[in-house]
Amino acid sequence: MLHRRRAPLLAGLAAMSTALVLTMTGPAGAQTGSPPPAATSAAASAAMPSAADPFAVSGVRVDINGSNPTTVRDQAIREAQAKAWAELYRRLVPGGTPPRLSDNEIARLVQGFEIDEEKVSASRYVGAITVRFRPNAVRDALGQSGGATQYVEPPSRPFVILPVTLTEGRTILWQDRTPWRAAWEARQPAASLVPLVVPDGELTDAQAISGEDAIAGNAEALGRIAQAYKAGGVVVARTDLPANGPDPARGMTVDVTRYGLDGTRDNQVVQVKSGSSADDVLTRAVAAVGTQLDESWRREHTTATGPEHSTLVRIPLSAVNDWVETRKRLSSVNAVTRTNLMSISRSEALITMTHRGDPDQLAQALARQDLGLARTAAAAPAAYPGAPLPVPSADWQLTLLPRGSGAASAGAVPSSASPAASPIQASPMSLAPSAPLDAGGTLGAPPRNLGTLPAKSAP
Repeated sequence: MLHRRRAPLLAGLAAMSTALVLTMTGPAGAQTGSPPPAATSAAASAAMPSAADPFAVSGVRVDINGSNPTTVRDQAIREAQAKAWAELYRRLVPGGTPPRLSDNEIARLVQGFEIDEEKVSASRYVGAITVRFRPNAVRDALGQSGGATQYVEPPSRPFVILPVTLTEGRTILWQDRTPWRAAWEARQPAASLVPLVVPDGELTDAQAISGEDAIAGNAEALGRIAQAYKAGGVVVARTDLPANGPDPARGMTVDVTRYGLDGTRDNQVVQVKSGSSADDVLTRAVAAVGTQLDESWRREHTTATGPEHSTLVRIPLSAVNDWVETRKRLSSVNAVTRTNLMSISRSEALITMTHRGDPDQLAQALARQDLGLARTAAAAPAAYPGAPLPVPSADWQLTLLPRGSGAASAGAVPSSASPAASPIQASPMSLAPSAPLDAGGTLGAPPRNLGTLPAKSAP
């Protein structure tokens, strides 16, 4: 799924599309008049981030025949929601088979929908519909009805894609519209796990980061361009090409580096075979980069489905920076949905974590972030007269591991390892208790006044 910010024309078209949806706040197709101007404006302003929503499925095609236009539209929207649910399930559970859900059950997962295009006659409805799902409802539904035991947690925000071209010793990012950049701008929305944003290429973008900064992985410059697009990171896709594009007979090679705002970095080399034309090679290169990004994200962000559990965890602190570093690494663990800081001292912190999955699954997720989890022996309470009341005992201990040591052993975590860590939202230097992370996190588009199809009432 690719979102490219463009001129106000597209914003206006998005507002018109949303306005069409807002006219259907009753049963699908029941026209209630034009939406209030304020609602249209709010919808237009929210159109940009929603396009990069990993819990949305866009361009769902439907073609329904019937005798009543209103009934046909209702049926088309229900079919679109069913198709979108199947597509979203396959996106989050690669190779899995979507569980069979009734129209009512799917409707409860849907946050809203938008009509992208439609053609309506007295007996036929043809259209394309975007369906947005409620992230938490989807997470709960994935493991139900014999569904998956694991799923891939998508990025909470899109990534900025920077198509860098090396031509005749020059590093080109903003100066010219290279064939490589043009190929990314022409990419059609796809059912991708990692949403991508192509920058506008305006002066502010050039001031935020240069091609040299992108290739060097300059952290400050990467942070500036990510902040400009409210992104969760940056992907630098670098390739060596002649000024007129790739040689179709030779194909092309792309060096792809994904930078996360948490300091993570993933590098891959994508090889694209020869093609019938330069445009064909470029198009396949863009698709291959997107596929590789999705695959690498799946390897790193698989988490368990199922009900949530709470675990009390002790974190030893031997240096001033240990708490800050632990929080930083925990923020990248998707298996944990909520964290509360119970107490903290110079030597340890005590936190309660709400998480999904069994101890082995959670320990593997923590190991990928270089965090070790093990069961501890509970200390015996003092027995002398006047002894202080014992504090809650943590059965599990979370420790910082040297960078790179946990990821290598993530597939072989001892069975004694257990539940642990989650994103902590307070300021990195604060030692005050952290506020619980909302169960919904920041994933998915915020609630909007979109069209919704009421669940079908029982006859």
